[in-house]
Amino acid sequence: MASAQEHINDAEVDELCCKLKEYAKLTKKENITSMAIGKISKDNLLWKDIKTELDCAIFPQCKDDKSKPYMTINKESCRKFIEKSAEKIAEKKKKKTAPDGTCWERELLKNLKSTTLTGVTKQSATGNVKGMTDASKYTGSHKERFDKDGKGKGIDGREERHENTGYVGEYKGDGTYDKKK
Repeated sequence: MASAQEHINDAEVDELCCKLKEYAKLTKKENITSMAIGKISKDNLLWKDIKTELDCAIFPQCKDDKSKPYMTINKESCRKFIEKSAEKIAEKKKKKTAPDGTCWERELLKNLKSTTLTGVTKQSATGNVKGMTDASKYTGSHKERFDKDGKGKGIDGREERHENTGYVGEYKGDGTYDKKK
């Protein structure tokens, strides 16, 4: 198969990098992880055909540092990612070119660019979330879960916790035991 450099130009590689960064944000990372690769193959019909290969073969080959669980998003790794993906899809489809006569790199890129991220939670447009996150408006036992700054107390805010350091007849708390004479 011809190299991807003959088929996709630097501007298209930049577009691929931008799209991969969008998927990386889903996992709250700056780099592509295996989870983001799974999301790519789930959202894109053409990429679904090589889902297993993406995660098991292509993604590990494109990582800069094999000991890290992520792929750094740069031109070199993005170009390698689209090139290896195109090789796998060509093997699967048993065709050197895409149905419309273009190379598989361009077809995969076009497919990836045309999809929108699904399952992404966005901020509410109505603003009703703001009231739910304002702890000063909570009543009853719920207000005990937050400190004066509105930060959650964790388990200390949900249940009363006691230090069970021992018990004797005259025990009044840690460090208060007075022996009778």
